[in-house]
Amino acid sequence: MAIQSSRDLFIQELSGCYDSQKKTAEWKGQLVNQIRDTNLQQLIRTEQQQGQQMVRNMESCFEALGAQPQGVRCLATDGMLTEYQKFMGQNPPPDTADMATVNLMVKAGNYERGCYTNLVDMAMTMGETRCAQLLQTNLVMMDESKGRVERASHDMRQRVMATA
Repeated sequence: MAIQSSRDLFIQELSGCYDSQKKTAEWKGQLVNQIRDTNLQQLIRTEQQQGQQMVRNMESCFEALGAQPQGVRCLATDGMLTEYQKFMGQNPPPDTADMATVNLMVKAGNYERGCYTNLVDMAMTMGETRCAQLLQTNLVMMDESKGRVERASHDMRQRVMATA
């Protein structure tokens, strides 16, 4: 898609965020049973369900715009996932693997939160109120998620790194 207008840019940015959100939701679903820490497993299940709702919200946003996702790959998310997979290929001890997992969740969440902040502002500026509301809902969900994941990350570091 050639970018001819700010609306085109918005749809491209929305498409990239959509790709990121879908990938992280899928990744969490695939990973949950590989995690040793039961609290982290439950957190990942919660985050995956929330991520699926966020994907649905984005699909509703596209519908409100009368547009379709443009198939834009989110290279930032691809890079984070590749880095994680490379690390996990080294067969780290279970506690270290769990910590790497929660670290990835923190990184991906911070990236996606930045995407939503920009998208909400763009949608509001364009007068796309319905889309802005859906994206704002996702932003609030991201903030709630960020708190949960950062608390879990801190608790895990306290437990694992204190014995290192």
